[in-house]
Amino acid sequence: MSSTTRRSVLAALSSAAVVATAGCSSIRSDDPPAGSLRFVNDDDVPHTITMGVTGVGDEPGDGAGMVDGDPVVPPAQRNLTAGTSIEPGESSTYESVFTEPVWYAVRFTVDGREPENQTGVTAFRPSPTDSAAGNTLAGKIYESGEFSWIVSSTDDAGSFGE
Repeated sequence: MSSTTRRSVLAALSSAAVVATAGCSSIRSDDPPAGSLRFVNDDDVPHTITMGVTGVGDEPGDGAGMVDGDPVVPPAQRNLTAGTSIEPGESSTYESVFTEPVWYAVRFTVDGREPENQTGVTAFRPSPTDSAAGNTLAGKIYESGEFSWIVSSTDDAGSFGE
């Protein structure tokens, strides 16, 4: 994705708009920087995956997908949403989506519905920890059609290393 297109996508994210990423190729396929968001479809049918931030906090909360505290962050990071229509076997990665060193309460939906048993909610911190330069977040649909989120560590601190 060109720099101009990437800036357009990030500008849309910053204004808390839903980003329709159908047809966009992945920004990169190797180890993405901390704060990246990835959508993966290993099922044999197309799906629409959306991600929305439902809160930000200083620490994870007591329940699934909950955070505690009230850190100062740009308003766009409090209302962040992104979504994509993704073909079977495809994946898309978007860098610099989560830009603040806070905990994000995140909710995913698949084809307009929340996954069962709260598998679509999590608390996520992109910034570095003791064990890695940072973290990335993915929403993945498996071959079975079931959904799960995945937090992966990355050695690329991205904007958190500056």
